[in-house]
Amino acid sequence: MKQFFVALSLFAAAFAFTAPAQAASQDECAIWICLPGGFPSGCGAAKSAMRDRIKDMKSPLPSFSSCAVNPPSGGGSHMTSDFGYAAYIPARRVCRQYQYHSFSSDNKECVAYETIPEQYVKNTFCHVNRDGDRRPRYCTRTYRWAEVFIEGQLAGPTYYWN
Repeated sequence: MKQFFVALSLFAAAFAFTAPAQAASQDECAIWICLPGGFPSGCGAAKSAMRDRIKDMKSPLPSFSSCAVNPPSGGGSHMTSDFGYAAYIPARRVCRQYQYHSFSSDNKECVAYETIPEQYVKNTFCHVNRDGDRRPRYCTRTYRWAEVFIEGQLAGPTYYWN
């Protein structure tokens, strides 16, 4: 969360809230600070602007230079973004220890389970072939993701949506 507030202070220093200096709208420029925080309260317009950009087949964020009042030229803050698709694999329970029985037709029983947390496999689509096999294994759907970087450092958690 500390990174989010650092992003917010850098954003305030680099942007004018009255009117964008170049092509992007104020709501689009707000995506730069709202996305790293997961679009908290007060960021509804930025989230809508991002959805509109995606519907219009644009990148989720406008270029940083279209939002900066005085675009950085060597000095000052430098913000970048990255985005793409990710295969989603939900949390699942797997057996980690079996007890074997000589008297059972099944011959083994699970006695210890482990929960594997959900995960996203970036830059991969979830594919299901006609036999029902999934690639990557256990994936259920494909999501989109975006990240914001300040001076090359991730400004907050990766934001996922479908």
